[in-house]
Amino acid sequence: MQDVIVGKYRLSKTENFDAFLAEIGLGYIKRKLAQSTSPEITITRDGDRWTMVTSSALSTSDVSFTLGEAFPEERQDGVSVTSRVTADGNTWTQTQKPGDGRDVTIVREFGDTELKVTSTIGSVTAHRVYERI
Repeated sequence: MQDVIVGKYRLSKTENFDAFLAEIGLGYIKRKLAQSTSPEITITRDGDRWTMVTSSALSTSDVSFTLGEAFPEERQDGVSVTSRVTADGNTWTQTQKPGDGRDVTIVREFGDTELKVTSTIGSVTAHRVYERI
Protein backbone atom coordinates (compact mmCIF):
# COMPACT_ATOMS: atom_id res chain seq x y z
CA MET A 1 0.00 0.00 0.00
CA GLN A 2 2.79 2.46 0.80
CA ASP A 3 4.21 2.67 -2.73
CA VAL A 4 1.03 4.14 -4.24
CA ILE A 5 0.00 6.32 -1.30
CA VAL A 6 3.20 7.95 -0.02
CA GLY A 7 4.10 11.05 -1.99
CA LYS A 8 3.28 14.63 -2.84
CA TYR A 9 0.20 15.80 -4.73
CA ARG A 10 -0.97 19.17 -6.16
CA LEU A 11 -4.58 20.14 -6.82
CA SER A 12 -5.40 20.06 -10.54
CA LYS A 13 -9.24 19.89 -10.79
CA THR A 14 -12.15 20.76 -8.56
CA GLU A 15 -15.92 20.38 -8.82
CA ASN A 16 -18.66 21.64 -6.47
CA PHE A 17 -16.16 22.65 -3.78
CA ASP A 18 -17.87 26.00 -3.10
CA ALA A 19 -21.16 24.26 -2.33
CA PHE A 20 -19.37 21.81 -0.04
CA LEU A 21 -17.63 24.63 1.87
CA ALA A 22 -20.93 26.50 2.19
CA GLU A 23 -22.61 23.36 3.55
CA ILE A 24 -20.00 22.94 6.30
CA GLY A 25 -20.66 26.57 7.26
CA LEU A 26 -17.76 28.51 5.78
CA GLY A 27 -18.60 32.13 4.95
CA TYR A 28 -18.41 33.62 1.46
CA ILE A 29 -15.03 35.38 1.81
CA LYS A 30 -13.31 32.38 3.38
CA ARG A 31 -14.77 30.12 0.66
CA LYS A 32 -13.40 32.37 -2.07
CA LEU A 33 -9.98 32.50 -0.38
CA ALA A 34 -9.93 28.70 -0.01
CA GLN A 35 -10.71 28.28 -3.70
CA SER A 36 -8.06 30.76 -4.83
CA THR A 37 -5.17 28.45 -3.90
CA SER A 38 -3.75 25.21 -5.27
CA PRO A 39 -3.05 23.16 -2.16
CA GLU A 40 -0.43 20.44 -1.98
CA ILE A 41 -0.79 17.27 0.06
CA THR A 42 2.25 15.37 1.31
CA ILE A 43 1.72 11.88 2.75
CA THR A 44 4.42 10.02 4.66
CA ARG A 45 4.52 6.82 6.67
CA ASP A 46 6.54 5.74 9.69
CA GLY A 47 5.63 2.17 10.59
CA ASP A 48 1.88 2.10 11.27
CA ARG A 49 1.74 5.90 11.64
CA TRP A 50 0.68 8.05 8.68
CA THR A 51 1.11 11.81 8.38
CA MET A 52 -0.80 13.95 5.92
CA VAL A 53 0.24 17.60 5.50
CA THR A 54 -1.96 19.93 3.45
CA SER A 55 -0.39 23.26 2.60
CA SER A 56 -1.42 26.28 0.58
CA ALA A 57 -0.54 29.95 0.43
CA LEU A 58 -3.17 30.56 3.14
CA SER A 59 -2.51 27.81 5.68
CA THR A 60 -0.90 24.50 6.55
CA SER A 61 -2.48 21.66 8.46
CA ASP A 62 -1.15 18.27 9.39
CA VAL A 63 -2.63 15.17 10.93
CA SER A 64 -0.94 11.99 12.09
CA PHE A 65 -2.92 8.83 12.59
CA THR A 66 -2.99 5.06 12.61
CA LEU A 67 -5.48 3.50 10.22
CA GLY A 68 -8.66 2.41 11.97
CA GLU A 69 -8.05 4.43 15.16
CA ALA A 70 -9.99 7.56 16.15
CA PHE A 71 -7.99 10.76 16.56
CA PRO A 72 -8.76 14.42 17.33
CA GLU A 73 -8.44 16.81 14.40
CA GLU A 74 -9.00 20.48 13.82
CA ARG A 75 -10.33 20.96 10.32
CA GLN A 76 -9.04 23.83 8.22
CA ASP A 77 -12.32 25.64 8.91
CA GLY A 78 -11.41 25.64 12.62
CA VAL A 79 -13.96 23.02 13.72
CA SER A 80 -12.74 20.34 16.13
CA VAL A 81 -13.75 16.83 15.07
CA THR A 82 -13.07 13.22 15.89
CA SER A 83 -11.70 11.52 12.78
CA ARG A 84 -11.08 7.95 11.72
CA VAL A 85 -9.37 6.80 8.52
CA THR A 86 -9.89 3.26 7.25
CA ALA A 87 -8.26 1.62 4.24
CA ASP A 88 -9.58 -0.72 1.58
CA GLY A 89 -6.73 -1.40 -0.84
CA ASN A 90 -5.63 1.96 -2.26
CA THR A 91 -8.72 3.78 -0.98
CA TRP A 92 -8.91 5.65 2.31
CA THR A 93 -12.25 6.61 3.84
CA GLN A 94 -12.14 9.30 6.51
CA THR A 95 -15.10 10.18 8.71
CA GLN A 96 -15.02 13.49 10.57
CA LYS A 97 -17.50 13.75 13.44
CA PRO A 98 -18.03 17.24 14.83
CA GLY A 99 -20.14 17.86 17.91
CA ASP A 100 -23.12 19.04 15.83
CA GLY A 101 -23.73 15.63 14.23
CA ARG A 102 -23.08 16.86 10.67
CA ASP A 103 -20.52 14.23 9.73
CA VAL A 104 -18.18 14.68 6.79
CA THR A 105 -16.95 11.71 4.75
CA ILE A 106 -13.80 12.05 2.66
CA VAL A 107 -12.86 9.24 0.27
CA ARG A 108 -9.32 9.33 -1.13
CA GLU A 109 -8.55 7.04 -4.07
CA PHE A 110 -4.81 6.72 -4.73
CA GLY A 111 -3.55 5.88 -8.20
CA ASP A 112 -0.14 5.85 -9.84
CA THR A 113 -0.44 9.43 -11.15
CA GLU A 114 -3.23 11.06 -9.17
CA LEU A 115 -5.28 11.22 -6.00
CA LYS A 116 -9.07 11.54 -6.35
CA VAL A 117 -10.82 13.06 -3.33
CA THR A 118 -14.59 12.94 -2.83
CA SER A 119 -15.91 14.95 0.13
CA THR A 120 -19.53 14.65 1.29
CA ILE A 121 -21.66 16.35 3.91
CA GLY A 122 -25.38 15.67 3.86
CA SER A 123 -26.50 15.69 0.22
CA VAL A 124 -23.57 17.85 -1.00
CA THR A 125 -20.55 16.21 -2.62
CA ALA A 126 -17.37 17.82 -3.96
CA HIS A 127 -14.75 16.19 -6.17
CA ARG A 128 -11.10 17.19 -6.31
CA VAL A 129 -8.23 15.66 -8.25
CA TYR A 130 -4.58 16.03 -7.23
CA GLU A 131 -1.71 15.17 -9.56
CA ARG A 132 1.30 13.34 -8.17
CA ILE A 133 4.36 15.64 -8.25
